[in-house]
Amino acid sequence: MHGKSWIICPSADIDTMKELSAMNESGERLPNLELVPASDTDRIETLLRETDALMIAVDDVGSVMDPSIIEYLLDTNKVGEGKMKRVVAMSRNLNGNGTGMLVSASKQAANSQVWDNSNAEAYKQYESAVKEAADKCEASWTIVRAGTLKGGACGENNEYPQYLAESYYEKTKTDIVTWQLLFDCGVRGVKIAKGDVLPGPGMKAVFTAIGTDVHDGDSGRCGVAEAMVKSLEFDNTANVDFGVGTLASREPPSDAEWKELFMQSL
Repeated sequence: MHGKSWIICPSADIDTMKELSAMNESGERLPNLELVPASDTDRIETLLRETDALMIAVDDVGSVMDPSIIEYLLDTNKVGEGKMKRVVAMSRNLNGNGTGMLVSASKQAANSQVWDNSNAEAYKQYESAVKEAADKCEASWTIVRAGTLKGGACGENNEYPQYLAESYYEKTKTDIVTWQLLFDCGVRGVKIAKGDVLPGPGMKAVFTAIGTDVHDGDSGRCGVAEAMVKSLEFDNTANVDFGVGTLASREPPSDAEWKELFMQSL
């Protein structure tokens, strides 16, 4: 655990977030996790004064965090003086390698969340806004790059309760068997590459859009989320960007394996 954690949620989504963050069927959640309605600005500003690390992520490929929200969260008049140490932001692979017409076609035909680099300019501006706001707070920043996000939950029988609850699969189900679950069952492994270098799916895009094996251009939601959290533990992740790819494994990396990943890849 990393001390107290809190998540800003749209007020209308609080019940859904409670369900997805439950560690078991009884609804038990991490005792150090607080879900804060976005409308409760007094509570948000109280927590900001006590917070030493901030993580920013947007799951949807078509949008990024509005710059005004970044400015609000990292306003030097709101964060505790000298308190904020690190800002970790999820971005995307923006190099354009392995993208193009076929990737865009797969987004239209098979999976609307395929990352085809069509929103790259907005992400570049978002990254600049994060870095600028972090600098004003005298905090370091980390950019964690993702491709097409897949999976994201605990797997079968709540095998890994540190991730989203099993109900996530029902909510994202588009067929008799959800491919998101199949992905999580076999692609828990993670690889890290320093900089903006990981490729997209290229010519194979139509076949990999909802593929459940390891493919270029994919990132596991669990792997990206854990990479963001684990990056807080290491000094060499400050003021760098890195991409998160996938490896075949039924188990996520251990703490020792995460340390090795960061030490060898960055």
